[in-house]
Amino acid sequence: KKSARTVGDVLGKYHPHGDSACYEAMVLMAQPFSYRYPLVDGQGNWGAP
Repeated sequence: KKSARTVGDVLGKYHPHGDSACYEAMVLMAQPFSYRYPLVDGQGNWGAP
């Protein structure tokens, strides 16, 4: 899925306060050095250590 659609769904259903926290959480879930197992399959630039 596109990140904008995922963030829109999250904002619409659970967190109607702003999108920056949702994007930051998705970036953390995509980075293999943040969690023990990556939770999101990031494609493209998701940050570097």
